[in-house]
Amino acid sequence: MAERIIVGIVSLLIILCVFVYCTDVLTVISKNMEFYDICRGYMHIAEQNSGLSYEEKTRLKERLIAGGFDNVVITAPEAAVYGSMFNLNVKASYSINMITDIFTRSIQEYVMNFDQNIAARKIR
Repeated sequence: MAERIIVGIVSLLIILCVFVYCTDVLTVISKNMEFYDICRGYMHIAEQNSGLSYEEKTRLKERLIAGGFDNVVITAPEAAVYGSMFNLNVKASYSINMITDIFTRSIQEYVMNFDQNIAARKIR
């Protein structure tokens, strides 16, 4: 009888640890999707305007910081020639307290990168 209780408690601990780890991983995946959604919206703005103005870059950076991202670096021209290709590159990091061992949590930093080549469509 005592063996069943011990096996049940150990099994419950293992299931709990796996559940917490999966929750942490899903949080990172969710933040990555949020990052890509924000960047994709500004990619369309850059495509329509043939670049990102300083104000739009500032808005993008503020929106990412409000979403919990750090170390935001945005690289895009402010103006491009009609029909030419230009690059939008956004890098940001996200820190989360994740499980590293069975009973240990530590801060993990994930660097996210959005890199897209865009055709300038607006006639200047």
